[in-house]
Amino acid sequence: MIRVLLYMMSFWLALGPVLGQKRERTRWVDAEDDLRGVSWRFKAGDSLRWADPTYEPLNWEHQSPDNSLQNNEALWKAGKGWFRMAFRMRPSAVGKDIQLVVQQFGASEIFLDGRLLAKVKPTRFDSGGSQRVIQFVSISVADTSRHVLAIRYQFRRDPVLFGAVDIDPLYVSFRPVSEAALSVVWGRWLTLGNIFFASVFAILAFLHVLFYRVNRSQRIHYTLAWMMIFFTLAFGIGELDNHTATLTQQAVVDPTEDVLICFGFILLLTTAYQYLHLRRGWAYYVLIGIAVANLVYEISTNKRYESLGVIPLLLILIDYVRLSWIGRRRGDADSRLPWNSIKMALYCLGLIFVYSVGLAILEITAQNDFDSSILIPILLLFGVILFSIPVGLSLSLVRDYARTYQALSDNLREVQQLSARTLAQEQEKQQILATQNDRLEQQVRERTAELHQSLEELRATQEQLVQREKLASLGELTAGIAHEIQNPLNFVNNFAEVSVELLGELHEERTRPTGRDEDLETELLEDLKQNVQKINEHGKRASSIVRGMLQHSRANGGQKEPTDLNALVDEYQRLAYHGMRAKDKGGPTGRFNVHLETALTPDLPSIKLVKEDIGRVLVNLFNNAFYAVEQQSKTTDQPNYRPTVWVSTAAQADALVIRIRDNGTGIPAEVARKVFQPFFTTKPTGQGTGLGLSLSYDIVTKGHGGTMILTSEPGLFTEFVITLPVAS
Repeated sequence: MIRVLLYMMSFWLALGPVLGQKRERTRWVDAEDDLRGVSWRFKAGDSLRWADPTYEPLNWEHQSPDNSLQNNEALWKAGKGWFRMAFRMRPSAVGKDIQLVVQQFGASEIFLDGRLLAKVKPTRFDSGGSQRVIQFVSISVADTSRHVLAIRYQFRRDPVLFGAVDIDPLYVSFRPVSEAALSVVWGRWLTLGNIFFASVFAILAFLHVLFYRVNRSQRIHYTLAWMMIFFTLAFGIGELDNHTATLTQQAVVDPTEDVLICFGFILLLTTAYQYLHLRRGWAYYVLIGIAVANLVYEISTNKRYESLGVIPLLLILIDYVRLSWIGRRRGDADSRLPWNSIKMALYCLGLIFVYSVGLAILEITAQNDFDSSILIPILLLFGVILFSIPVGLSLSLVRDYARTYQALSDNLREVQQLSARTLAQEQEKQQILATQNDRLEQQVRERTAELHQSLEELRATQEQLVQREKLASLGELTAGIAHEIQNPLNFVNNFAEVSVELLGELHEERTRPTGRDEDLETELLEDLKQNVQKINEHGKRASSIVRGMLQHSRANGGQKEPTDLNALVDEYQRLAYHGMRAKDKGGPTGRFNVHLETALTPDLPSIKLVKEDIGRVLVNLFNNAFYAVEQQSKTTDQPNYRPTVWVSTAAQADALVIRIRDNGTGIPAEVARKVFQPFFTTKPTGQGTGLGLSLSYDIVTKGHGGTMILTSEPGLFTEFVITLPVAS
C-alpha cells in the first residue's frame, strides 16, 4: 500500500519528462546521488553500438530505469532494452572510489563510456528463480568531463495473469564506499512504514472487535473492524510487493492489493453513514459501483492507475467529506469529530501539493534530480492522512462511550439520592425487624439445641452401624478363612481315617500265622504312602493359606527408601523366571521356557518404596504371567505360538508406571472383576491360595498410594498396569 501512496504523492516526477528536451542532456552528479529522473533515455531492443559514448540517442524516450514495467510499454513488449545517461562528476567527487549500487529486477550489463563494468544477474535467473538482485559495482571517475553510463537490461518473461505487472526494472545510485551498504535504507524505511501502519491498523481492528463483542447492537464496530483488517492486509501485501521474486508472484500481489484497498475505502464510507445514522441512497451505491467496476477493469487488464486511476477512491473520500460536513452542521460535539479529522487530512494534502509542485519546479529549473530522501516529508504527511480519518472515527466512538459513561454517572447520582431518602425508612424498618429478629433468634437457639441432641443421637447410631459393619466384614472374612481351610482339613481327616483302616488291614495280614499275602501288604503300604503324601500336601495347603492371611493382615513395618525402579523390576523378573524354571524340570511338553521382552525407560527418577513389598507384588504378577503362557502353550492350536512376557517402565507426570503383559490364556470379564478379592483364584485346587493378587493390590493402593489396573482379552493377552506416585 505504500506503493499506492508513492504513486499518489510523486506525480511531480512525471513533469520532468514532459518538459524535457529531445537531445541527451548532461547531468552533474556527486559521490552520493540517486541516478533517477529525466536525465535517462531509453530504447527497446539490443545493440552494443548504443553503449558508445559518441552515439547520439536521438528520439529515445525519456524513461527512468525505476519507472514501472507496465508504464514502459516498449520495454514490456520487447523484454529488453538500453538505458543511457550522460553525466559529469562534480569536482568534489573526482578521483574518489565510488560504489554504483544496483537494485534490479532482471539482468543487466553496465557500461561506462563503452567499457563493460559489470554483469548484474541473479544466480538462478536462467532456471526460473528469483529475478531480484542487489550488487555493488566499484567505479572511479578521474575528471569532470562528459561520461556516458549505459545499461543493457532484460527480464525473464514469467507467466502472468494479465498484460503487465507493476514492478520497477532497476534503480541505480552512486554511494561512497563507506556508505554503500546504507543505500538500501530507503527500502528499509518503506518496510518499517508498512510494518508500522499494518501494526496500528491491526491494533485498531482488535479493539473494534472487542467493542463489538461487548455491545453487538453497535454494528459500526463490526464494519470498522473489517475496514481495519482490510487496511492491515493491504499494508502487509504492500510489503510483499517489495520482495516478490518473479513476475508471476507480482501478478498475484498487485490485484490482491488493489482489492484490499478498494474494499477498505468502501467500508470507510459505510462507517460514515452508520456513524451519522444516514440512509444510504443512490449516491452511495453509485460510488461503490464505480469503484468496483474500476477495480474489475484494472485487474482484468492489469492497467493499474491507467483507467480511472485513483479517481474512484478520491470520489469516496469526497463523499466522506460531504458526510462529515453534514455531521458538523448538526451542532453535536460528537458529530464534529469526523470533520476535524477531515480538516487535518485536507491541511496535509495542501502541504503535499505545495511541496510537490515546488520540488517539480526546482528540478526543472535546476536541470538536476533530487535524492529520494526528499520524499520522506511527503510520506510522513500521507501517514498523518491515513491515520487522521480512521482514528477520527474511532475517537468519535470513544466520545460516544464517554457520553454513555457520563449518563450512567448521572443515573448513579440519582440512585444515590434515592438511596439516601430510603435510608431513613430502612432504619425504621430495621428497628421493627430487630425486635422480630430477637424473637427469631430465641426460637433458633431452641431449635438448635434440639438439632444438636438429634445429631449426637445420630452419631451414636452411626458408630453402632460402623461397628456392626466391621463385625459383619470380620464374620465374612472368618467364614471365608474357615471355608478355605476346611477343604484341606477335610482331605487330611479323610486320608487319615483311610490310613487307619489300611493300617488295621496290614496288621491283620501280618498277624496271620500262615498264608500271608505279600502282594496285598505291598499294595496296602503303597496306598498308605500315597495317603501320607496327600495329607502332607493338604497340610501345606492349609499352612499356605494361614501364612497368606498373616501377610495380608500384618501391619506394614517396612521403611520406604529411595529405589531404582528399573533395577528392582529387572531383579525380581529374573528371580521369578529362574524360580519357575527350577520348579518345572521338564514334563510332557519339555522344560518350561518363555521369551522375555524388556523395555525399561532410562534415567527414571528415584522413587521411595518398600522394596520387599513391591518385590512381592512383582513376583506374584510374573508368576501369574508365566503360569498363563504355560497353560496357553499346552492348550493353543496355533503352530507358531511363542510364550512371551513383556515388562516396561515409564514416567508420567508425577508418577512411575510398570506394565506387565503376557500373551497367555487371558481372563474373562466376569472373572476379572473378582481377581483382587481374597481367596479368589482361577488356578486348580491346590495350586493357588487366592491371596496373591489381593495382597499385591493392597500393597500398591494402600501401602504406596498407587493404582493397579487389569486389562485382558480371553485367549489373547493379560496386562497389569501399576502406577506409583513419585512423591509418596
